[in-house]
Parts: sequence; structure tokens; C-alpha cells
Amino acid sequence: MARTIRLQGDSNAHDRPWRVAVEQGFFAEEGLDVVYHEDNPKGAEGRVKDFAHRWKETQLQHGALEVYPVCEWGAIERVQRLGKGKIIGLDATVRTGAIMVRKDSRVHTLAELRNVPIAVTWHAGTFYAAIEVMEAAGVPFAEIKLEHAADRLDALLSGRNEAAALMEPLVSRALEARCRKIADLRWRGGIVAGEDVDEETAGKLRRALNRAIEWLRQNEDRSRAELLRDLKPELRKDGLLPELTGVKPYQSAEFKAKVDWMLERGFLQAAPSYEETVRTK
Repeated sequence: MARTIRLQGDSNAHDRPWRVAVEQGFFAEEGLDVVYHEDNPKGAEGRVKDFAHRWKETQLQHGALEVYPVCEWGAIERVQRLGKGKIIGLDATVRTGAIMVRKDSRVHTLAELRNVPIAVTWHAGTFYAAIEVMEAAGVPFAEIKLEHAADRLDALLSGRNEAAALMEPLVSRALEARCRKIADLRWRGGIVAGEDVDEETAGKLRRALNRAIEWLRQNEDRSRAELLRDLKPELRKDGLLPELTGVKPYQSAEFKAKVDWMLERGFLQAAPSYEETVRTK
């Protein structure tokens, strides 16, 4: 009898390999019945500021999900705070996004966003990636101002925020509205699994995902049709694709580097141990 795995995605380009692995039967061939849910049923209203109260996280806490992908920083933070699950690997894609402003904005560089509130999803990938790219541009952490927005694109287009950190399909929709890109964003994902997902099952998940990545690599048209299917067909040819890296083990040195970065900026109250956070066997 196939093992049932319930999975919650984000309905974004970087989660599509999971859906491909379902549709192409790669999970089924590993003896897994993966029940895949795209996005949360509450939509933007479910993207509350406190991640512990978001749909995916509450479902994992209550045992209604076995697995979910999240950003690398978020994976560390959620395992520590929620006290549930472990990281079983780095996810199948490197996520991509952009910091964007409206077409009539006076802002043209990241330095001009010093002390200017940028719309993000709080403590999600764009939140952390925006900090990294702003610091790399010479803006001190104390002068980076981020603001949670359940609907970041609306916050940008309505003028509530001068800038927003977006990922697909929002990047392409912002470009369609003639917004401008100020900087590219890149970040990695982590895969969090519940305690009852043993290493044998985790291995099956990883193999199926890597088969999905190889399937997507066969040609770019196939990748664009799948990874950007949240976009109107006419926008897909120029859409921002994630990098198809495949699932990778989460090494202790990589984990420590992220933990140290988060501690230095006050995103963790104490350093979690690698052994208690990452499934290594």
C-alpha cells in the first residue's frame, strides 16, 4: 500500500517540480501517494505577519501535513520555533525574484531605498533575500526597512509602498503594469518534513523530485509552460525562471553560516543545533 504524503506548496514557480513529480508519476513510482495542495485556501488573507499562524505552519503543527517547502532561513526558523519536523534537504530550485518600484518612482538604485519601507512577506524568502541584497549594496542593516504586506503587488501598485520584493508570478505582473526592476533576488529553499517521515521515505521524495528536475531540463519551452503556468501565456516567454539545481543534502557548514547570519541580525534567539534541526540519517 502506498504511503500517503500530504504536501502544501505556495503556488509559485519554485514549487512546480513537486507538482511535476505528482503529474508525471515520479512519486507514485517510489510507492508514495503525494496529495499536493497549491497555495493556502485563504489566499492573501492567509499570509499573516506571524508565520506561526499561517496556513502551512499550522497544518504541520496539527499533523495535517507531512512535508512542505519553504525558504532556507525559514526552514531553520520554523523547525526551531514550531518544535515540529526536521529539514531533509535543500529544495529542488534556487528561487529567484526582484525588488521593484513603480514606473514613475524616483528610485533607481538600492541605495535610494535606505530607510524606505519595502513590502515583503514577513520572514519568508523575499524578506531575507531583500536584506542580503541591500547589505551587499552598502545599506547598513539598521537602515533597511521592511514592511509586511499580505498582497505585496497591491502594496506596490497602490502606492502604499515605494518598493516591493516579489517573486513569480508577481514579478511578471508588475512588469506588465510597467513597474521597474531595481535588483535581482536569489535564495535557496529547504524541505521540512514531519517527524514521522523517516529517511527511507525522505529518500524517495528526493529521488522523485530530482527526476522532475531532469524532466524539466529537457527543454526550456517545457520548463516555461510548467514553472510559469500561473502567468498568462503571453507573459511566460519573458518570465523569471528559478534555477533547476535538484535536491541537495544540507551540509553542517552551510547550516552554521545561515544560523550565524540570522543570530547576528536578531532573527533567532538562540542557535539551534544541526543535529536537532536537520535529518542526517
